Amino acid sequence: MGGLRYAHLHYCAKLLLRVAGILGKREPAGRYLELAENTRHAWWTEYGDADGSVRPHTQANLVRALAFGLAPDHLRGAVAQELVRLIRAADTHVGTGIFATAYLLPVLADTGHADIAFELLHRDTSPSWMTMIDRGATTIWERWDGVDESGKAHFSLNHFSLGSVISFMHTHIAGIRLDRTAPAYRRFRVEPVPGGGLSSARAQLDSPYGRIESAWRTATDRRFHLDLAVPPGAAADVRLPDGSAEAVSAGRWSFTCNLA
Repeated sequence: MGGLRYAHLHYCAKLLLRVAGILGKREPAGRYLELAENTRHAWWTEYGDADGSVRPHTQANLVRALAFGLAPDHLRGAVAQELVRLIRAADTHVGTGIFATAYLLPVLADTGHADIAFELLHRDTSPSWMTMIDRGATTIWERWDGVDESGKAHFSLNHFSLGSVISFMHTHIAGIRLDRTAPAYRRFRVEPVPGGGLSSARAQLDSPYGRIESAWRTATDRRFHLDLAVPPGAAADVRLPDGSAEAVSAGRWSFTCNLA
C-alpha cells in the first residue's frame, strides 16, 4: 500500500509537533520533530526516487507524498506534474479512494494545478462526484459506484470518505483556512481560489470565536470582490488572487483586485 501506515505515522508526528509547539511543550516537541523527520526520510528512501517518481505509481500515493510533505521540497513540482499526468491518463478522472480523496483537490490547487482540480470536481462521467448526482444522490457515497448503471446500490450511500471533497469548497473555493501556528481559528487565512467557471462563492464557519464569513464574486470587468467577517478575538491573513495580502483584525472587511 505504498507505506500508507508510515505516511500517516509521519503526518501524526507532525500534528503532535504543532500541538506541542502551541502548548509550549519543548521536550515533547523535540521528540515529535525527530520522529517526523525520521519517518519522512524512511518513507522517501523506500518509496521515492531522485527524479521525483513514487512507488507504487498511483494517484493516491502521489497525493500522500505531496499532502504530507513526504516528497523533498525541490521535487514537489515533479511529483505534482506526475500526478497530473496520471489524472490525464485516466481521461481526467479521480483515481483515489477513502484515504487520499480528501487531499486530492487541495494538493492540485496548492501546487499550481487548480484548473485540474476544478475539472475533476465538475467531471460528469464515472468515477466522479457529478455521476453520483446524475444517478439521484442526495448524499455522497462510500464508493464511486455506490449505485451502478442498473440502479443497484453498493455499500453506504452516505459516507465521509469521498464526501471529504466538501473541505476543498471551504478551504479553497471560499478560501477559509486554518493558520497552523495558532489554535482553533484564533488566527486564520482567507485565500479564495476562483476558477472552474464559478462567478461567486459563499461560505460560513462557526469557529470557537464566532462565525467566519467569506463571500466573493467576479464582475464582467474581471474584477474580484471579497467580503469577509472576522469574529471578535480573532484575526485573519487575507490573500487575494492577484497576490496582494493584508492582515486584518475582527470586523467586516471588503477587498477588490483585478483577475489575471
